[in-house]
Parts: sequence; structure tokens; C-alpha cells
Amino acid sequence: MKNNITYSFCRHLLLIVAALFISACADDDNLDQPAELVPFDTKHYLDVAWHAETGAGAEEQYVFLQPLILNDIAVTASRDGVLNIISLKTGNFEEDIELETTISAGIGGNEDVWLLASRDAYVIAVDGHKRTELWRTRVSSEVLARPVIYENTAVIRTVDGKIISLDLLDGKIRWQYQRTIPDLTLRGSSEPVIARDKIFAGLADGRLIAISPDNGEVIWDIALAVPVGRSEIQRLIDIDGDAELYGRVLYAASFQGRVAAIDVERGQFLWARDFSTHTGVVLDEKTLYSSDDKGHIWALDRLNGATIWKQEKLEFRKLTRPTIIGDYIAVGDFEGYVHLLSRYDGHFVARYQLGQFDHLGWQLGTGIIVPPIVKGEDRLVVVTRGGIVYVLSLHERDDDF
Repeated sequence: MKNNITYSFCRHLLLIVAALFISACADDDNLDQPAELVPFDTKHYLDVAWHAETGAGAEEQYVFLQPLILNDIAVTASRDGVLNIISLKTGNFEEDIELETTISAGIGGNEDVWLLASRDAYVIAVDGHKRTELWRTRVSSEVLARPVIYENTAVIRTVDGKIISLDLLDGKIRWQYQRTIPDLTLRGSSEPVIARDKIFAGLADGRLIAISPDNGEVIWDIALAVPVGRSEIQRLIDIDGDAELYGRVLYAASFQGRVAAIDVERGQFLWARDFSTHTGVVLDEKTLYSSDDKGHIWALDRLNGATIWKQEKLEFRKLTRPTIIGDYIAVGDFEGYVHLLSRYDGHFVARYQLGQFDHLGWQLGTGIIVPPIVKGEDRLVVVTRGGIVYVLSLHERDDDF
């Protein structure tokens, strides 16, 4: 136990020191000042359908508390361990479930089972129908990536480099895959992608792996990024953002590395290009979208990686991964703005700032780190750092407005 505590403390200390170092360097060079937002003409606008306060949010912690969006309800988790079941139609609270723990990741699962993870390294399953706890299993370290269900198992990622398969009925560990991680990594873990009888995962050392969901055996292992430079910070190549699968091609990107398309049957690159992001990628039938570490939004040709367009007017605004909604993509930023852009050329379509203010007029907990979630054809579910869930709807103004 003492060794685990020491390891965790040292690792988090390195992350803090790295963050301070990067911030100090950026401030000295005056490179990371967020872009000022420029007004634009548009016929579209976003409006709040409803919002709900769900308890303690991530605040300044880098914790992705994604809600679980089901047919009629949103299941949210507060940082202090309260599950809220909210009607998606009205925003009314249906029920609360007290888990008496500190939550460290978003909610995974489906209509039947809801999966959570705690800061003290427990994975928790809740019966989605009875709304009672099913089991609670201790794993080797904290879980930051949302758990994923595969058939009758739950697959999780831990910050000490393990991928673990748990039995969905009783929470017992079926198998574990472990990889040594670098001394310095980003704070977070990408969510595993499970399809085509494989688990695909991006690792902290810049490698992508495919492993068997039956026993955890490695099917293939390739380097998405290779460390360069002398310092630990320069050599940081963590795959922290989520990957996506389209057919038999996996698309993934790393921090200070590359974005690439990989044939998942052969474990071979189809194309790759230099790129740096910690938010991951999202796809439509022709295009890959991503926000890079400078706050630029890119649209790349899915077949060859060529640039289709690039939007630079949100530079250094700490953007989320883009979300596709109809003909548009949506991103959130550090000030609580939701930006809507055209999928086809990147021009701005709509913008809305989520806000909560105290009695002195100071803005509270409005930053967005969880990517907006699409519900229906024209609605977005957005969670702020302050633990407030918003449902935004997209409208078009009348011609005579």
C-alpha cells in the first residue's frame, strides 16, 4: 500500500510540475493567450431547453464526468458520488442514488447496467432498472476513462497502465493486461474501442494495441507516435483522446505525435501525418475532425489525411473534442462557450455561453471539458465544470428577423 501511495504521489507531482513549467514557458513567450471571440452574422442560434444542477462538478480537476444518455433519461454523476436520474424531456429529477464515494470518471453502460469508477480505485455497477448497486470491485489504481460494456463484461482502463476485464454479473476480474507507463503522462486515459472481436486502446507510451476481449492477449501492437527531444516534456506522446472506428479502419491521434488511419485486421497504417491533440477524433462518412493542442479545429480527408479546412479563430481556448450534429460540429471551451461550425468549410454558425453567476457577478464553473453529446436531430447535452447539465436546442431565425 505504501508503494502504491508513493507511486501515485510522485506521478501526480510530476504532472503538476510539468503543467507549471509549460504554463510558465507559454506566459513568458505570450503564446497561449486565448483568442478573443469575433461576432458573426448567422440565421441560426442555440437556446437552453432546460438546465439542472447535479451537484459537485469537476471544477478545477481534470475529470471527465460524462453523463450516460439513454432513451428518456440522462444519468449524471456528481464528483461527490451522487447519481442523478433526469428526464431528458423536462429536466425534472426522477431519483438520486447515493454512492458515498468520490467519482473519477464518466458513466458507462447501457439501459441495464450503469458503470462508474471512484478515486479510491473501485469500479461500481448499478442496476439500471432497480436503480440499486450491484457490485463494487477494487482494482489496482484510479480509473479516469469511462468503463465500456462488451457482451457480459466491463472493460476498464487504470492510470497505472492496466486494461482489466470484469464479469458484468458479479464484478470479478476475468483477466488483466498491463503495460509499463512512462514517468510523465497526461492526466487522463482514452476510452477503449471494442469492435470486430477486438479491444483497441491507445497507451501512454504512444502505442496502439489490439487485444482479445476473451483473454487479453495482444493481437497487434504498433507505434502511433515516437518520442523525440531531450526532456521528459518534449518526449510526452500520450494517446489521451478517444479513437473511432469506421468499418475496418481505426482513426486515432496522440499528443505531440501523429493522427493516423490503421487497418485493424492487419495492424498496419493506411496513412499518418504529424498532429498533436489530447481530445481525440470524430468521424463522418468522409471526414475526420479534431481540435489540436493549439485550439485549431481541423477537417481532414478520412481516406488520405489531407486537410479539407482549418479553423484558427478559437486558438488557445482549450477546446473539447468536436461533436457532429447534423450539418455542423460543436465544441465547448474553457469559458463555457458552445461553438457551432459548418462541417463543410468550418465557418461559424452559432454560439452560446453557458453561465452561472454568484451574488457579486463572478462567473462560476462554466468551463467545458466533456465534449457535447447529441440527443436527437437538433439537441446537445452539455456538462460544465460546475456540475450543471444543459440541453441546448438549435433554431433558425425567420427570414424577416
